[in-house]
Amino acid sequence: RALAAQLPEGCVTYGRKAMSAEVQQDGTTRVQFQEGPPATCDLLVAADGPRSAFRQHFGSSAMRFAGYFAWRGKVPMDELPDRTQAALKEAYPDFGNCLYFVHRPEGGQHAVLYGLGNGLVNWLLYENRPQPLAGPGQTVAVAPMHELEQLKSTARSRWGEGFGGVIEATPEPFVNDIYDLQDPLPSFANRSMAILGDAAHAITPHMAKGSNLALHDALTLAAAAAGAADVPSMLQAYSEARTQECARCLLLSRHLGRVRSGLHPGCKSSPKDGVSFEALVRSSGMCARTLPTGELFLPVWDFLRSGLPESERGFFLRSEGTELPRTLKQKADNIGDRSGTSMRIPPGAEPVQITCVNHISRETADVERLRRFYSTVLGLKALRRPDFGFGGAWLEIQPGISLHIIELDPDKPTAEGRHPVQDADLTDAGRLPERFIRRSHHVALTVPDIGAAKATLEAHGVRYAENTVPGTSCVQLFFSRSRWQRR
Repeated sequence: RALAAQLPEGCVTYGRKAMSAEVQQDGTTRVQFQEGPPATCDLLVAADGPRSAFRQHFGSSAMRFAGYFAWRGKVPMDELPDRTQAALKEAYPDFGNCLYFVHRPEGGQHAVLYGLGNGLVNWLLYENRPQPLAGPGQTVAVAPMHELEQLKSTARSRWGEGFGGVIEATPEPFVNDIYDLQDPLPSFANRSMAILGDAAHAITPHMAKGSNLALHDALTLAAAAAGAADVPSMLQAYSEARTQECARCLLLSRHLGRVRSGLHPGCKSSPKDGVSFEALVRSSGMCARTLPTGELFLPVWDFLRSGLPESERGFFLRSEGTELPRTLKQKADNIGDRSGTSMRIPPGAEPVQITCVNHISRETADVERLRRFYSTVLGLKALRRPDFGFGGAWLEIQPGISLHIIELDPDKPTAEGRHPVQDADLTDAGRLPERFIRRSHHVALTVPDIGAAKATLEAHGVRYAENTVPGTSCVQLFFSRSRWQRR
């Protein structure tokens, strides 16, 4: 309301729930409300939270249950027993000035502990569960009494006098199911509509930056508005600046949660301490840079580079290979290989940053037989598949990674033919049409910046074909390692 008070009188209306929107032929957007007449606007910014009613306009992505929930609670510090206060300060000496991630030495659970100000102690304790506790469309629930009693009765023995005493003294702990978006949105803009905040990138809490991402969205949208000639160009600039960073953070936070909870394939159990946790995170190869890039945020990087001692930098700023950019367009001239020598490569030809495996594709002459095998024998769940113009099926291997079964193109030459597909040239002058490459066996990798990936491939002399997924703005690059011309 303080921000709204800075706007002209009468331009803010409270108490009306927007239900749906439709872009009109003249480019405006018509918004329908739960009650009252509709409204027509030049620009709609959807910021209606993780269960957004408007996300469907931006390449809809369903919410995904993470496989665990959090016990949550808060209690005033002065209501804690004296011995608990003393133990808390001894075990967590910087409490009140930082956020503590707590690993249980026996494994199996992890927690977060921090102060909210005004003497309030806030805590979350994560616990794996195959199904959510809250009802459909909800994320919080009242804990079952027998589970709440067990939580409190075992708190001190599991977490010590400090944190355990806090849990025991909390009057009404509740349960918070953990969700995020199944897939990052490919775009934050659609004609005269924009989406931001949790509506655009509902994220698990393990990076503690859900609110910051929303603030970055708002700052970027305002900067785009200040420099754009019209609404479409403003929204294009906003979307291009935000989608890749938010996708990277969403997937990285998902990875952190899976590692901490022992749900990652590389984990035999949840990490028992910070050292084992960092080792698992480093082994994933995921991009560690989580702060936004772009001219607007260069002062942040300048501060980190010049004003924050190495000893005070967090894990991701200490990660090997993480470099604080001096300017937006800074490029490395050299890259070291594993032997310790260096290879001179063209400017802009740094390795492609890979966020995660997106899907694996298998081509077959009998789609239904292969689909039945993977769904019946391996239990893979069917996913909605866009209309690619040819037969196939999509199945979920695990959240975020899918298997794409592709119908063999009857016109495609076989490996026994004169022109094997793997040796095809991915250009218009090539011997085989690009569609044959797209319908071959392949592995699809998600990258944080498709433009940077193109530049890297071109700098290395790798020819590629470009394709847009039907019904979305998702761009795919198809290439073969046989097309790499080493320099």
